[in-house]
Amino acid sequence: MRWLPFFRNTSIRDPKIKVGIACVCLLLLSACGQSDPSTSSPTPAESKYQAPPTISADSANFNGPRSNYVTTKNTDGSTTVVDKVGNDGTINLSPSIKLLVFTDVSINLEIGTKSKEINNEALNAIIELYIAYFNRVPDANGLGYWIGEYKNGMSIDKIGDSFYAAAIQYSAYTGYSPTANNAEFITIAYRNILSRTPPDKAGLDYWTERLNAGTETRGNLIRVFLAAAHGYSGDKTYGWVAQLLDNKIAVAKEFALNQGITYLSYTDTILKCIYLLESVTPTDTSIANNNISSIIGYKATTTDIPSPAQASRFLSQASFGARKADITNLSAIGINSWLNQQFSVPQKLHRSYMDSTAATLAKGVADLNQNHFLESFWQQAINGEDQLRQRVNFALSQIFVVSFQDSSVANYPRGVASYYDTLGTHAFGNFRQLLEAVSLHPMMGLYLTSLRNQKESGTQVPDENYAREVMQLFTIGLYKLNPDGSYVLINGKPVETYSNADITGLAKVFTGWSWAGTDKSSTRFFGGNPDANRDWMPMQSYPASHSVSEKSFLGTVIPPQSPANPELSLKTALDTLFNHPNLAPFFSKQLIQRLVSSNPSPQYVARVASAFANNGQGVRGDMRAVIKAIYTDVEARNDPVLSNSGLGKLREPVLRLAQWMRTFNAKSTSGFFRLTSMDDPLTSIGQTPMRSPSVFNFYRPGYVPPNSSIAIAGLVSPELQITGETSVVGYLNFMRDALPNGTGTSRDVKADYSTLTSLANTPDQLINEIDLLLTAGQMSSNLRSQILAAINSVTIPSSPASSADTARLNRVYLSIYLTMASPEYLVQK
Repeated sequence: MRWLPFFRNTSIRDPKIKVGIACVCLLLLSACGQSDPSTSSPTPAESKYQAPPTISADSANFNGPRSNYVTTKNTDGSTTVVDKVGNDGTINLSPSIKLLVFTDVSINLEIGTKSKEINNEALNAIIELYIAYFNRVPDANGLGYWIGEYKNGMSIDKIGDSFYAAAIQYSAYTGYSPTANNAEFITIAYRNILSRTPPDKAGLDYWTERLNAGTETRGNLIRVFLAAAHGYSGDKTYGWVAQLLDNKIAVAKEFALNQGITYLSYTDTILKCIYLLESVTPTDTSIANNNISSIIGYKATTTDIPSPAQASRFLSQASFGARKADITNLSAIGINSWLNQQFSVPQKLHRSYMDSTAATLAKGVADLNQNHFLESFWQQAINGEDQLRQRVNFALSQIFVVSFQDSSVANYPRGVASYYDTLGTHAFGNFRQLLEAVSLHPMMGLYLTSLRNQKESGTQVPDENYAREVMQLFTIGLYKLNPDGSYVLINGKPVETYSNADITGLAKVFTGWSWAGTDKSSTRFFGGNPDANRDWMPMQSYPASHSVSEKSFLGTVIPPQSPANPELSLKTALDTLFNHPNLAPFFSKQLIQRLVSSNPSPQYVARVASAFANNGQGVRGDMRAVIKAIYTDVEARNDPVLSNSGLGKLREPVLRLAQWMRTFNAKSTSGFFRLTSMDDPLTSIGQTPMRSPSVFNFYRPGYVPPNSSIAIAGLVSPELQITGETSVVGYLNFMRDALPNGTGTSRDVKADYSTLTSLANTPDQLINEIDLLLTAGQMSSNLRSQILAAINSVTIPSSPASSADTARLNRVYLSIYLTMASPEYLVQK
């Protein structure tokens, strides 16, 4: 078909159009594995990198997680282990060593050889029992045990009986209850083996009747179902059942046999091996295999000096978009030098812009509105030299949320500009100072009602809003975490981080704080006699309104005070939160999600959390160390396997728009970048900086699209919470209009395509350039051929010159539009 000229007055309004965003799965939330209690590995020494590895007759215990080490099996049966991170060095182990124990998993070195001692049919049958009864992949130590039992004469039927007994014993994990009736048993078997939930009524009734009559036994029924699953191979309707079972077996062998993995914790082995199996689909094992790779440790494929494509990918994560000159510069100086340079670029304050603008307005500051802040935001986002600060600042604004959508906050646009500055000021500082600055900023005080918060008196109790959110959203989260961000579980259930009593106790800390000013009178506390700069100056304490009773929270007790000491109370509370073991993994994971990947592996989270806990010089909370750890981690820097549906994150609308403007050197006719609210998802992009609908941001970090492949794989996709048919159509229409005509008030912002029009006569070169700038060299051959066909359908006439120029521009518009409309662009990998 021939493509219409791009400037024709047509638009996409059909709500049925989908770009395919919801079909893209992102990286697996947690790693997977589990063992029987009798076969679980010994617990290693605490990971402090002080003592050397402990080597016994048949095992070696190391001081770090498996991903920190490279292991090599030598031809003589010995094993060489090299520590890439800690001080364990290079260890050569004799052939007698059969087990390597790390701080997260153990590696069974003999399981591969042991598995060959029985025939493949029996091996597959044992693996299938794990799937049928436990709905998980086997761990290496557990599988090795049952291989031994089979070799010693125990039949598959008897092994199955043992599995069923264990499934009943651990019914909280398996669903096989000792009191389950036959219909309930069949329902679970359908789910685990045939992946059908709920079972069809006819099948359920048939098998229930046979079990009730004694014609079948439960053990035999499992074998029948497994045979049936394999029997579907090649079937047009149910062939996927056989393929799914085959894929699960393949992943199980990779995990247990090829890699020899067993988790040290019994709960981890159950739950994480369940998660691993659930990420497998009939057509895709990449998420599971990627997760296994994250446990073992990736081999670095990117050096500090990146190729142009690698540089473009890095800049899509660490800036608001890559310009050609930025790519060239980064490829020359390297990633670490670029980061160090960016850490030293001075900050330009948005409040200064607001003040200078106010000086031109009739009523000064009173005439400022949120559009003036948006002008400043886009000016800096597009043209700011401190691109790393710009990107991290935007990410922080989605964690420590304040929003113009709150009517009280909207009255203070200069205050919001100052709040955004505060996040930027501390983006490269220390988290403890960031947390205090956020807690005392009057815009946060207004937004979460800690400003003018009063002590208990009579029936009056302190406002609990900020106390709740500073724990739930800003620092420690709802549930206790392991260092890798996974939940601490007791009896298979996550453990709450805090109670209502903790909220009540912490709320007392945030009493007696209100507007800054020259005195601490009651009048000023309640907003009277306002200081001209109270919208940006930190809140000050008012001892008369501060609770003097005991404040108990998170295991910390502040004794009764006389006189009231709000500063001491605040310091104690913020220090408690800052030193809480949840903070490092909780915050690290959220920042990774905002910058690199929606579903970072537990190992990635643990490495960044380790940098948070200690920057290498004994300093906790060093933001520079955290940011550098995020961007230089092997999971962030390795060239992505594009077929892996578990990598990356969905680009949110603001990032797409910013990248278009920055990459194509957008200029503002007025010089102000007059882009106002873009909240409407149908007529605009559906997202405006600092206009989150709630304190939970535009989307929650744990959002899972319901009834999606992402949900089935056990993943999250935060940005999809604001993505739907309406917003997809709106985005396509918006970009189709903005590309040739510009955007903003009176088409104030227009891109400059002059460097691309010169390539329009050679479509391959044009596509190469667009691929480098927008998709970091990741464009598929299929997408490339589609864009090439579209470009070639636009003929460049020999004359007149104006028509030729128009045709060249249409080629540029088409190439950019079709790229930015593709899932390959929309998912940042």
